[in-house]
Amino acid sequence: MKNSTAVILGLFMVLAFGVFGWYFKQSRQQQQTVKVVGYATHEFESNLVKWSVTLSQRVSMSGTEEGYRLMAKKLGSFKEVWESTGISADEFKVFPITVNGEYGNGGQVGYNLTQRIYLLSNDLEKIEQIAVNPAVFVNAGLAFDNSQMEFFSTDLEDIKKDLLGAATQNARERAELIVSTTDLQVDKLLSARSGVFQITEPYSTEVAGYGVHNTSSPIKNIKVTVSAEFSLK
Repeated sequence: MKNSTAVILGLFMVLAFGVFGWYFKQSRQQQQTVKVVGYATHEFESNLVKWSVTLSQRVSMSGTEEGYRLMAKKLGSFKEVWESTGISADEFKVFPITVNGEYGNGGQVGYNLTQRIYLLSNDLEKIEQIAVNPAVFVNAGLAFDNSQMEFFSTDLEDIKKDLLGAATQNARERAELIVSTTDLQVDKLLSARSGVFQITEPYSTEVAGYGVHNTSSPIKNIKVTVSAEFSLK
């Protein structure tokens, strides 16, 4: 009986050492990988412009009621002039009038009424011509306290997807170049992490850790990196 128990214990010990040895060997045979950063860039043109303008009217301390009437007249004139241009607007947004006190050396001297308007249009060229030289509005007695154009692309999400694919492909090409002098080959993509998108005007070196989205230029350059890890075989 004792001999049988000793034999069984011996077999278990041999089996245990065998399993331990196998796991030890596997742990030493770590998978070989290569980590690279892929890069892709693309230049594209905007197809949507947002033009924002601000109308204003200064009035005396007792002139707020008259100020509202004058602002309504200015808004009506703006709409009439806009309709005369024949440029279609996908969206025409008028914000409420804001009233702020104006102060001089002796204290408050009156109020300043302002109203912001913005237009969205696909006719970038015509909007830009008017914004740069707003003679048609000036001739109607309208002056803007602020005028700003912002350019966007409705295809941006598709552009981003294509760019991520290009950056990942670039990462694989770089990995293949790294191992080209060895007897190894790039195999499967194990992981990939995208960096932030940098959307700038052409030939700009501007970058930011949180990304950049320039809206001042109708022609833009978009850049992205992809950190990838590939297995080797």
